[in-house]
Amino acid sequence: MKAYLARNPSNMDISQLPGLGPKRMEALRKAGLCSFADLLYNIPRTYLDQTKVTPIGNCRVGEKVVLIGTIKRAGVVRGRRSRFMATLTDGTGEIQLLFFQGTSWWARRVKNDTRWLVTGQVGDYRGLQMTHPDMQPFDDDEEFSGCIQPVYPISEACREARMEQKFFRGLYKTIFKFPDLTLPGLCPKELTDYLHFAPVMENLRTLHQPKDFPSIYRAKREMKVLELLPFCLRMVKRRENQKQRGHERQIDLGTVMAARASLPFELTRGQEVALGTIVEGLNGKKQFHALLQGDVGCGKTVVAMLAMMAVCGGNGAGNGMREQCAMMVPTDILARQHYKSLKPFFDAAGLNVRLLVGATPAAEKKVILGELQMGLCNVVIGTHALFSKDVCFAKLGLVIIDEQHRFGVGQREALLAKGDYPDMLVMSATPIPRSLAMTLYGDLKVISIKEKPAGRKPIRTRLVPAEKRDDMKKFICNEAARGNLCYWIASRVGADDEGGARSVDEIVEELRAFIKSKAGSNGTGNVADLKVAGVHGQMAEAERDEIIAQFAAGKIQILVATTVIEVGVNVPAANLMVIDQPDRFGLAQLHQLRGRVGRGDAQAWCFLMIPEGDAAESSMERLSKFSVTEDGFEIAELDLQTRGAGNLEGNEQSGAWVFRWFDWIADQELISQTLETADHILKDASAFDERAREKIQAWYDEKPVVNADGVH
Repeated sequence: MKAYLARNPSNMDISQLPGLGPKRMEALRKAGLCSFADLLYNIPRTYLDQTKVTPIGNCRVGEKVVLIGTIKRAGVVRGRRSRFMATLTDGTGEIQLLFFQGTSWWARRVKNDTRWLVTGQVGDYRGLQMTHPDMQPFDDDEEFSGCIQPVYPISEACREARMEQKFFRGLYKTIFKFPDLTLPGLCPKELTDYLHFAPVMENLRTLHQPKDFPSIYRAKREMKVLELLPFCLRMVKRRENQKQRGHERQIDLGTVMAARASLPFELTRGQEVALGTIVEGLNGKKQFHALLQGDVGCGKTVVAMLAMMAVCGGNGAGNGMREQCAMMVPTDILARQHYKSLKPFFDAAGLNVRLLVGATPAAEKKVILGELQMGLCNVVIGTHALFSKDVCFAKLGLVIIDEQHRFGVGQREALLAKGDYPDMLVMSATPIPRSLAMTLYGDLKVISIKEKPAGRKPIRTRLVPAEKRDDMKKFICNEAARGNLCYWIASRVGADDEGGARSVDEIVEELRAFIKSKAGSNGTGNVADLKVAGVHGQMAEAERDEIIAQFAAGKIQILVATTVIEVGVNVPAANLMVIDQPDRFGLAQLHQLRGRVGRGDAQAWCFLMIPEGDAAESSMERLSKFSVTEDGFEIAELDLQTRGAGNLEGNEQSGAWVFRWFDWIADQELISQTLETADHILKDASAFDERAREKIQAWYDEKPVVNADGVH
């Protein structure tokens, strides 16, 4: 055992720990616990205060107590809602233990004449009772330890492998016996000392083997700060770097004013303020990086166009060469849409605008690349193709990134690296909660547009129960026969193995069958002539674009789609949307989807098809709140509360990534404090020697992102 403990666990396989055979290793693997780091970061979900045992005879209703006693009677009580009941006694009285879930499992586990340590809140129903208390076997010869017990999340696979709370507590006792226990990537000791924090391993020990509640609270708070700190250090560093960079330019306000005068509408107050802020920033001497956010349809693209004219209409630093602008978007459809709508304005201003996407023919691409390198192309609109290594600019002055959540930090930096510290404007149609913006975009000036253009009618959103599905199909088909185009959104491309959500193809066939069954009916218009088609991200791009083009032209009346139409599809004639299984989408994503309708003069409707069973009950409150507001900022806060922050620095913000310790709702006050701490760390030159600074920077610095073509 001594030789075993002498080994460094960070280099060991956890299967070498005592008591972990093949069955238990498989159970741990299924639970995502495959390494020492996984085990050590598998923090308890709560703690039981077992420092004092209460005699059952002294229990009072409403109190949380710890009991030790013997099971007198136990069994499953059958009825409309089956339940497992057991009677615990300790000589001073007895109490009923009640379980409505896992009845068969408890019946196999809890037997007469066995001793248990029970923790829970005392209730009263025909006598004292506890509902779903924490229960741990208590051997006859075991003495009460009177300690604070961690309670771990236990998967069903672990339960089947007989890995309960007692097993995990014993496992951590073994792990923490290693004399030099450590993990890779820990915060350097020099920094924890500077912050007056306990070392990370000491905090982990506290959380797994707590002595008192104050130490648990302190350890959790320190772990939260250390988890947030790398993000904050990066933000502060970027912000400071921007202050050291930049150049003067001559803004072309004449071109901007001429373009504004040619617009077929007046700018809203929000657009006016946003444009003024951006032009002021572009006219400064320091590098200007900003986030322009606002709801779908608030007019961000027009503001971006005018900002590009202000830059490329001038002559840079006065050397006669005009600066160039690059606008990057996530899809070919959106790139083509922006190019088509913006080109007339750039042409009128005498500015050369080009489109560069993955599908651009080789000969045309060669011409565009040459124009960019020689400074003959003023503005380029494109996709990921823009940051490939063969794209070179003569004088890149402004980078605009639309739908920024589709791009990672590394991809933004790859495009910025093609200029001499150009300015940057990132745009988001999904408003970002303040807490997220402070952390992820702490280096950007946040500019918000909250008004929508005058004359836009609110989109009416309604929840539709599953049993009304046929009525929904009838309504949509009748409306489509009258000339109203409809999106029908599916959450899946392929068939659902669990039988829950319908796929794109299944809904297409369902609607076609419904239309066929109505042939010859007396509905308004000819329902039998309706065309239904489906699009999704796994289709060839050319085929998908062709179907969407036919839908926009009215040749297809009902378009069944996944979230592939979430961005960059603009069909003003589409004023109806049905979203199947809306519980499978985040609220911000539902808001984006809903924004595809309501772009014309007609009243737009969005119908949320509520699922059946438990999913309907669990999602009703969330979807009800969504249905009564079109405020994207309010929806973003609701989404943060219900789904978490998403993949903050990933290339795709999927919603699946969440901090292990930090809670975006409960811990928001820590963000500003940690940003301030990060500022002190970077500015306090006397606190660390050169080697310590190198270790700290290696800990928090971003890892380089390598694209397919090798561009960093």
